[in-house]
Amino acid sequence: MGIVEARGIVTREVKYGDTSRILTVITREFGKISVLATGARTNKSGLLAATQLFSYVSFNLFKGREKSLYKINSGEIESSFSKIRDSLDRMAYASYFCDITNYVVQEDSPDTEQLNLLLNCLYMLAEDKLSYNMIKAVFEFRTLAIQGLVPDLTVCGDCGALENLVYIDIEKGCALCEKCGGEKENLIRTGRAVIDTIEYIAEAESKKIFAFKIPENLQKYMSDLGEYLIESNLEKHFKTLDYLKSVQMLED
Repeated sequence: MGIVEARGIVTREVKYGDTSRILTVITREFGKISVLATGARTNKSGLLAATQLFSYVSFNLFKGREKSLYKINSGEIESSFSKIRDSLDRMAYASYFCDITNYVVQEDSPDTEQLNLLLNCLYMLAEDKLSYNMIKAVFEFRTLAIQGLVPDLTVCGDCGALENLVYIDIEKGCALCEKCGGEKENLIRTGRAVIDTIEYIAEAESKKIFAFKIPENLQKYMSDLGEYLIESNLEKHFKTLDYLKSVQMLED
């Protein structure tokens, strides 16, 4: 392959040897890639800043054999999101977002929508633009929408009704009205406000996904529901969520 240019977010780092790192990077051009940053952990390295976790970087990369790692020649930071690394809270949320992104984005399969969502959410975290619960809920529900996994909440999945949609059937992936869901078990009762909010997050233009307001108690509910639906639909438990909850307990 030779020398290539790629822009991406550093979503994971693992120490390699005494001075190097192996990075997971979500790129616009190649999807998820693994990158060897030789000597990047030394203070004299020109790659130290460009290989920091959560940074959005323009990379100059080299790849030899087909199955070999990419190697960094140089990197120019476009957004460092340095404020995230100044806060244990923000670090925990960002790590959770990156963990999910690493799971849903595949190698050699660019996912620009998911990358842009991660960028938007890291920016909102870094600048404290909204409550962390709200940013988390938007990330979770928008991820489900991008990956084609958000339940169809526009109509009752049993009778086709458009009104009184107050339940979510996880197994069937649909909404249910008051009448159809009233006698069933294992449903999530949400109410119309929650369903409308999920629909908005799923369908809004990328630049407008945060352009709504809901009460603080509903933000927490949306966050809890989002993590439940992420785990159920992706069939994956994320250890970074456990870490996030432990950090939240310290803050309470």
